[in-house]
Amino acid sequence: MVAFEHSLILLLLVASLSVIGRWLPWPPLITYLLGGVGAALLPQFPRLQLDPGFFFLCFLPPLLFSDGWLMPLREFVRAKRAILTLAIGLVIFTTVTVGLVAWWLVPGLPLAMAFALGAIVSPTDAVAVNAITERLRVPARLTTVLNGESLMNDATGLVAFKFALAAAVGAGFSLTRGAAEFALLSCGGFALGLAAGYGIGKLRDLLQHLQSSDPLIEITLSLVTPFVAYLAAEAAGVSGILAVVAAGLYSGWRDPVQMDAETRQSAFAVWGLLIFWLNGIAFVLLGLQFPTLFMAVREHFSLAQAIGFTALISGTAIVARLAWMFSGIYLPAMATGVCARSARPASALVLGWAGMRGTVTLAGALSIPLLLPDGTPFPGRDIVIFLAFGVIAVTLLLQGTTLEFLIKRLGLREDQSRAQEDRMARITAVTAGLKALRSLESAATTADQAAALAQVISEYEHRLAVLDAESETRRSARRRRKAGHAYRLTALLAERQTIDQLWRDTKIADEVHRPLQQLLDHEESLLRNSPVPAED
Repeated sequence: MVAFEHSLILLLLVASLSVIGRWLPWPPLITYLLGGVGAALLPQFPRLQLDPGFFFLCFLPPLLFSDGWLMPLREFVRAKRAILTLAIGLVIFTTVTVGLVAWWLVPGLPLAMAFALGAIVSPTDAVAVNAITERLRVPARLTTVLNGESLMNDATGLVAFKFALAAAVGAGFSLTRGAAEFALLSCGGFALGLAAGYGIGKLRDLLQHLQSSDPLIEITLSLVTPFVAYLAAEAAGVSGILAVVAAGLYSGWRDPVQMDAETRQSAFAVWGLLIFWLNGIAFVLLGLQFPTLFMAVREHFSLAQAIGFTALISGTAIVARLAWMFSGIYLPAMATGVCARSARPASALVLGWAGMRGTVTLAGALSIPLLLPDGTPFPGRDIVIFLAFGVIAVTLLLQGTTLEFLIKRLGLREDQSRAQEDRMARITAVTAGLKALRSLESAATTADQAAALAQVISEYEHRLAVLDAESETRRSARRRRKAGHAYRLTALLAERQTIDQLWRDTKIADEVHRPLQQLLDHEESLLRNSPVPAED
């Protein structure tokens, strides 16, 4: 009962902070973090004790699965070299660099825990980056690299983190053995995750074939998939993190073509709500732990030391990322004699500055056990979590509030590849629809059927003419589409207000009002999620 009450309090706090965050000039995650700190300072607010293992299991599988589910595989494969270089090379570089600096800087911090800190601050946060890049419509390849890196470096960073923790509890570490175990854990986890995603996908296909499924069952199976993949991999002794990523990638490839429209809409809504809850609650929980954590750190270090450690570790993580980005561009360019201009330093600077840390760093830090197997306190736990907290806060506040300005200042804009693909897809789809309609002309046996078919054919011919005109006079067509987009939203708003008023005046029943409202919701979601043409 107490846990249920605490959950409701957390959800209400996240909702309240989300409303406040709309008026603040930084990413929402910072608002959740500061809100949690503020709530912890209230004497009446309940004190929550976290189970590290439960926190890791509850938060990471669905977050990583959703990242994999939304990752476009075609773009991922095209940019795989850049993504894997960042997801593996940069993670190792950050782990070693931050780890050595932390070991040198923090008195008494074991080397293994210093490397654990480096590993846990190496993954970047996709939520914070997407909130900025989606609004500004940066080049498609840049977005793909950032999203793909965030997906894969979560897995590699957390695997490296687990190796460091194993060394911290006295399991020992050998570079050769570690590399072999890493390969085994990674390949095994990825393969098992694909098998789990494939198996649950086949189960869903079977239920559809037997007409024993509906959107609620489909979404339920989708929600349990990351936990099945993670728990099965952990039981098999391979990487549960990579298993979840693999299951997410497979489901993201399968679901768009196997789900029907109603299930797709509902699944996106449910997953969107779940990810909103998890991100918000995770940062509120970290804020709630901060006063206790800070007091534990103050037992060993002064306030000036704590602030200095945080600034230097955060600066090291930021500089290491920037150094990796520019060395990866300029060193090959100098070796091959390529002009620096072709190396795209503007894109490298944006990639380097988009290194905000978030939920994965938080979940990993809070998953550090409280005690060693012999019952003694885990060495360096408090200072590692405190410094991870500091890196999250500094990167979100510094980089999260300036990335948008940097992108605008450098003049990075969305390329035309997406617009060209969108136009080609629309023309091809409308042409196919028109062909299917014309094939029905001979089957229209009555005047009413012929008139109805002629009307629909006329609508499709008009849509095709508009798309063809857009190809010829692109600027004028973009302006017409932008104006039409706004006009349709205005008309939908008027329709919604009218049917809502009829319902309030009891002139129509709930059974009439609800389907009409759902239809308008569907049309509005299509309009709002479709790209609005930009002015030249």
